[in-house]
Amino acid sequence: MKLYRSGEALRQEIMQTRLPKSTAAIWALGQAGFWIQMENKRLLIDPYLSNSINEASQGPWIRKFPPPLSPDSLPDMDAVLCTHHHDDHMDSATLKPLSERQGTRFIIPRAHKERLLDWGFDSARMIGMNHLEVQLVNGLEIKAFAAMHDRFEQDEEGNHLFLGYIIRYGGLSIYHSGDTIGFPELVDWLKDEKVDIALLPINGRDYARTAQGIVGNFNYREAADLAVAIGADLVIPMHFGMFPHNDENPAYFADYMYSRYPEQKFHMMTPGERFIYMK
Repeated sequence: MKLYRSGEALRQEIMQTRLPKSTAAIWALGQAGFWIQMENKRLLIDPYLSNSINEASQGPWIRKFPPPLSPDSLPDMDAVLCTHHHDDHMDSATLKPLSERQGTRFIIPRAHKERLLDWGFDSARMIGMNHLEVQLVNGLEIKAFAAMHDRFEQDEEGNHLFLGYIIRYGGLSIYHSGDTIGFPELVDWLKDEKVDIALLPINGRDYARTAQGIVGNFNYREAADLAVAIGADLVIPMHFGMFPHNDENPAYFADYMYSRYPEQKFHMMTPGERFIYMK
């Protein structure tokens, strides 16, 4: 896959982007990773900017495209959010360079704080969250929602291992579901949250992948149905295109949207692409 923009050209575009109020810029980084700017606030969600999974496993986890950015090139962020502990969402090779940026705060499921402590992170800059908790982080309001990555999982203290987040700033709200399948409670939790942009996985699940130990997500129909059910203004599908053995054709999502929900706005993103949303 060819990146839309990468390296220094992408970094310069990001650093030079200036936004008015009630506007967000979103850069797709691949898989479930995004750089998001809301006015002057910068955050990362689930960045996987290395090849660490394949290097560790020597298995089929071979990227179809290189990381669009180097972790060492990243500046201070207002917040770095990780939805769960899987390496394509909480990647030590990506996060450790960011831990050296003194102004950066890390928002993670509370169940995984020990993992980052083991990596040498400063506990004072880590914020553990659980279902329905709200935190104000460098001016960003962040609310956590339990995710069902095949099933609900909790630690001994009742902290969910898998979360999604709504990020609010400047009158905008962005929901990143993390890895999850659909379940009725999710619609109930989100339908009154007035989500402007929903970032949802579409790679799905099936018998063959389950047999390989690959935990599934929304398929393209379920992602589209959820976006409409919660009243999201715009939906951006994610979690496709990186690993050939755990992928989905995004054209199925586009076709389903056009045929089933022609009034629903959506945007398909290429890694390295910038998308600007104005409310």
